[in-house]
Amino acid sequence: MTDQPPETFDALRQRIRDRFSELSPHLQRIARASLEEPNSFALNTTPVIASTLEIQPSTLIRFAKEFNFKGFSDLQKVFRQRLIEGNAAVRERVLEKDDVAAPADTRADLHRCITAHIESLNGLEQNCDIETLYRAVQVLRDANHIYVAGLRRSRPIADYLHYCLLRGERSCSLLDFAGGMAGPQIATIGNNDILFAIAFSPYSQHVVDAVMDAHVSGRRIVSMTDNGESPLAAYAEVALLLGTDTRSRLQPISAAVALIQTLAEGVTKP
Repeated sequence: MTDQPPETFDALRQRIRDRFSELSPHLQRIARASLEEPNSFALNTTPVIASTLEIQPSTLIRFAKEFNFKGFSDLQKVFRQRLIEGNAAVRERVLEKDDVAAPADTRADLHRCITAHIESLNGLEQNCDIETLYRAVQVLRDANHIYVAGLRRSRPIADYLHYCLLRGERSCSLLDFAGGMAGPQIATIGNNDILFAIAFSPYSQHVVDAVMDAHVSGRRIVSMTDNGESPLAAYAEVALLLGTDTRSRLQPISAAVALIQTLAEGVTKP
């Protein structure tokens, strides 16, 4: 009995499309990413792909087994074969990925990350709407209590604002999404309190829901987001806008942290 020929990318893509509606939400996230960014699936390691999708590496293995592969590396070979057959320039990168002895250029990675952060900070300095920033400071200064919401990439930004406000002895709380208490917390927001919500595309649904609940309850909202069409900007009394750098796979948060520190210094001044 002869072995079956390796599956082609086109055949795998069709199988993923046919079974998409049957998959769990986490597996659907992987399926969607695999069809939208097949090059990423071919060239990145399992931990990098899992980190980008905000899932556990074991979920990628489960996805592969769902389509009858022994493991994720076997599924990944289909994506790599697509590049090898289609583009000579990319072929060398694929082969380098297969060579486990090839050292990573850590210095180049460091330089690339530093450059991305410098560009992000320069963009903030050049494009920040100072009048809007001033209004945000005044609104937060006048608040009795500040509730802070942020998840995924925005979580460390939210944590830093919470830290800065507590250091300045301002009354504030982080919304407890993990414990399932964000809804009851929103219900306790008073007329003189503020919800400060942070989210960038793709917007965390939990944060969007928190903003909608606060808006429906007639509560005041200040947001930090990426553009005026954001669901956070639509319902905010003041919206601080930070564009994203689509050239970077992992968006730098340095500009957001700098903006948070500026806010906190203005809010906590005697």
